[in-house]
Amino acid sequence: MGYNLGVGREAPTFTITAIDGSEINLKQYRGDWFAVLVFVPTQAAETAAALARLSAAADTVWGLRGQLLGVCDAGRDEVTKLAAKAEGLSFPLLPDDGRVAQAYGALKESGETRPMAFIVDRAGKIVWTGEGAAALVPATLVAAFGQVAR
Repeated sequence: MGYNLGVGREAPTFTITAIDGSEINLKQYRGDWFAVLVFVPTQAAETAAALARLSAAADTVWGLRGQLLGVCDAGRDEVTKLAAKAEGLSFPLLPDDGRVAQAYGALKESGETRPMAFIVDRAGKIVWTGEGAAALVPATLVAAFGQVAR
């Protein structure tokens, strides 16, 4: 099932405390930075490995003035445990009670997060979306970011 998740629309804003204790507000990236949101299902067996692979993409995106943010469908303790399994994690993980995932259309009826990615430009507009495991492939994200961050 395909989605048109608001390309061209204002990105839903949020403020979440990351597992490292820093407060992340989507508005803090406006003006100078792109935000790359990846929604990951915490309970999926391959999630820790997928997050570890995304670290290389996060480093590339950072060099192009973008910040990768991992939004997880679990509480702080569970997300902290997940981060410990994701070797070499280089971007913030954000525990989500479902509100952010719902605002972006990434929340399934079951309450789990659907794997999805969004790129939000410097003006706060959604400029790219992807869904499913393919959207979380580092090469896919880096290529999409390269296209929109020119």
